[in-house]
Amino acid sequence: MSKKRESSGSNNKDDPDDSPELTIDEVQDRLDEISSRLARVETLIERLGPGIEEVGESAKVIREGFEFYDSMVKLMSKFTRAERLESRYGDLRKDDISWQIIRTLDGSRPLNISQITAAVRTERGTASRRIIRERVQSLLERGILKVIDDEDDDRARYFALA
Repeated sequence: MSKKRESSGSNNKDDPDDSPELTIDEVQDRLDEISSRLARVETLIERLGPGIEEVGESAKVIREGFEFYDSMVKLMSKFTRAERLESRYGDLRKDDISWQIIRTLDGSRPLNISQITAAVRTERGTASRRIIRERVQSLLERGILKVIDDEDDDRARYFALA
């Protein structure tokens, strides 16, 4: 796990400017690890037996708190990605189909036209393969999408954000 570190020149460990800046994915990984550890602590407390039920309940409450925080980080990650897309491709918001294509490809592996059409249909309720193909071609010409060729099938074409 790589960490971005920016040094402010201070060596004070309590200085918040000296703490490493983590990406949302790194925070997510750490929260998952903490939640897993708390679940193990909870299990160990339960095995120790009677007399420490309060400790077990406390561990459970702490774990549930971390899981709630974890879900909030996931939600924040979705909004952060949407903001990034909007800042980069915001002019495409006027064209709902192109915008849905970009959103679909942002959160997935490269997809072919049929897969993109199915995903856009799921979001919009309607989308024709012909219109999707036209929008994908336009996005390719603008340099927003790129073609990924399938090594096993010369006819297959997949698309991803450039």
